[in-house]
Amino acid sequence: MGVFAEGLFAPGEERSAERRLFLAATAALSLVLMAGTEMNSHVFPLFDPIFTFARDISVTAHAVSLLVLGVVAYAYAKVLTPRSFAGLSFAFLIAGAVGLSASLVAASPLLLTLSASVCAIGRAGASLLVCLALVLLPFRAQVLAICAAYLLQSAGQLITPFIPSLVSLGFFQLFPLFALLLVVRPGAEVMGRACAHEAPRDLSVVRPASFVAPFSTLFVCLFLFQAAFGFALRFGEVDGASPFMNLNWLFVIALSTLALKGGKWFSMDGAVSFAALAVVGGFLLVLSGNPFYDSGAVVLLNGGNSLFSMVSRMVLVAIAARNVAGSVTVLAWGLGVTSLGSLVGAAAAMLCNHSAQANYQLHFVLPALFLIVFVAYMFFVMRNFSFSGAVAEVEPLTLAPSAAAQQESFQEKCLSIGQRFGLSPREQEVFAMLARGRDRAYIEADLVVSKNTAKAHVKHVYAKLGIHSHQELLDLVEKG
Repeated sequence: MGVFAEGLFAPGEERSAERRLFLAATAALSLVLMAGTEMNSHVFPLFDPIFTFARDISVTAHAVSLLVLGVVAYAYAKVLTPRSFAGLSFAFLIAGAVGLSASLVAASPLLLTLSASVCAIGRAGASLLVCLALVLLPFRAQVLAICAAYLLQSAGQLITPFIPSLVSLGFFQLFPLFALLLVVRPGAEVMGRACAHEAPRDLSVVRPASFVAPFSTLFVCLFLFQAAFGFALRFGEVDGASPFMNLNWLFVIALSTLALKGGKWFSMDGAVSFAALAVVGGFLLVLSGNPFYDSGAVVLLNGGNSLFSMVSRMVLVAIAARNVAGSVTVLAWGLGVTSLGSLVGAAAAMLCNHSAQANYQLHFVLPALFLIVFVAYMFFVMRNFSFSGAVAEVEPLTLAPSAAAQQESFQEKCLSIGQRFGLSPREQEVFAMLARGRDRAYIEADLVVSKNTAKAHVKHVYAKLGIHSHQELLDLVEKG
C-alpha cells in the first residue's frame, strides 16, 4: 500500500507526541491482548469446579455490552460522554476484580457469574478506548503498533504455561486497568469528538459512503473467523484448557515482518487469504478422524485467527480514522461481533467434545458443517471483497465544529482581541455583545445601566479598537 512509503510519524513538533502515543497505545493493546490470553489459559479453568458456564455468560456479557454500545453510538451518540464512560470502565474493572477474587475463595456460582460479567464489561470499555487511541496515529504507525502488540502477546504466550494460576488471575485483573490508564486521555479525546456531533444514523442519510453497514461483508467475515477461533479454543480441551496453543508467534512474526517491510510486501488481503487457508486446513485435520492431528488442527485454526485478528483490527482502526464520527460505532460493533463469534464457535466445539463420547459421527458432522459454511462464504461472497478496498471506499468525513466548540472558539477570539487592545472587563463584555450583533438597547438592558452609560461604553470600545462602525467591528472579529 502506498501509505507505507510515508514517514512513520508526522514531521515537526507533533513527532514526539505521536511517538509517545505510539508507545502507549502499543503497550495498552498488548496488555488487553495478554489479559485475554491469561483468561483463556488460566482464569477460565478456575471457573470449572465452581460453575463452568460462568465463562460463557461472561463472554456473552462482553459481546452484548459492545454491541449495545455500538447501537447507542450509532443512534444516540450524544448520550455517551468520555469522562463518564472512562469512569464506568474503571469502576467495572475494579468491582469485577474484587468480586471475582471473592467468588473464587467462597466458591459461589452466583457471585462468580456476576463478577466475571462485570469484569467483562469493564474489559470491553478498555478495549474500545485502546482502539480509539490508535485512531490518532498515522496509518502506518497504526499497523506497526498493532503488529508490535501482537508480538508482545505472542512472547507472553510462550511463558504463560509456566505462570501459576493465581498469578495469572492477578495479571488478568490488572492488565486492563493499566491499559486504560495508558490511553484514557487520547481514547476519550476521540470519543468526545465522535459524540459531540450528530449521530451516525442521521449523518449516514446524507453521507452513506462514509459509514459501514452493520451487516456488511466485513462484519460477517469478522464473525466467521472469530467463530473458528472460538472452536479452536474449546476443541479437544482437557480439564478446561485447550492443548498446544503456543505456536501463534510463527504467524504473527511472519505478518509483522511483511508489515515492517511495507510496500508490495504487505497486503491485508493476502494475509486474510492465508488466514482462510489455515482455517480450512485446521478443519480438514479435524475431519481426518485421527486424534494425533487434533493439536495440529488447533495450531492452524489459532494461527489463522491470529492473522485475521491483526488484519481486522488494522481495518477497523483505519476506517474509524477516516470517519471519526462513526469511530465508536464501527469499533464497538466490530469488537462485539468478534466476541459473539468466539462464543458461537466455542459452543460448537463443546458439542463436538461431548459428541465424541455420545455420538462419534456427530464429532465430524459439526466441523464439516462449519467448514462448508466458511468455504461457501469465502468463495461466493468474499470473492469480490477487498479489505484494503473496504478502507479506501470509506469517504473521509470532515466534521464541522459543534455548537459548543464554536461558542468556545468565539469567546476565546473576543477575549484575545480585547486583551490586545487593552479593553477593561466591562468593555470586554460590551465588545462581546457587539460582536454578536447586539445593539445599545440590548446592552443597556443586559448590563442594567442607563442609556448614556451604555452609549459611553460603546464609544470607548470603538475608540480603543480604532474603528468607526459596527461593520468594522464584525470584520475585526472575523479576521481575529
